[in-house]
Amino acid sequence: MIPIFWLCNLMNPEPGKTSGNGNPAFLLLGIIVIMFCCLVYLWTKIFNYHNTKPVVLLVGILATFIHLVISILYQRSSFLRYKNVLAETYKKDFGFIDWQYIDSITSFMSIHVNKQYFNANTYCMFLTSSVFLSLLLVYFGKKYQKTLRKI
Repeated sequence: MIPIFWLCNLMNPEPGKTSGNGNPAFLLLGIIVIMFCCLVYLWTKIFNYHNTKPVVLLVGILATFIHLVISILYQRSSFLRYKNVLAETYKKDFGFIDWQYIDSITSFMSIHVNKQYFNANTYCMFLTSSVFLSLLLVYFGKKYQKTLRKI
């Protein structure tokens, strides 16, 4: 997984440089999605195998949720700082800032934001979200099993 995130991170052009059409890093997203599903499956197996108590699951859910919220807020502020770096580079090169251009190169599919999508923070978010989802599945699975036993 780390090599895929690292490779996608390297596909980012320098500020002020032009790039080709499209973003080749998004071709690797299919592999990342498959790896995410495998991770969720494996974490779920581990938590079920060790018969994790519901209180421990709730603490894990809360901790991973807090981590995800903080990571998203950090990622957003990092993105805005990067957008300002691009704007300053554009101003230095051309004497003014074309915000329409800056907005277009920082759109979702742009190659200029690969370092924003594939970095250490997003890798940690990837891992944390897989743990979070598996904790939710195990917790609600146990709740569902208790409900079935009562019936």
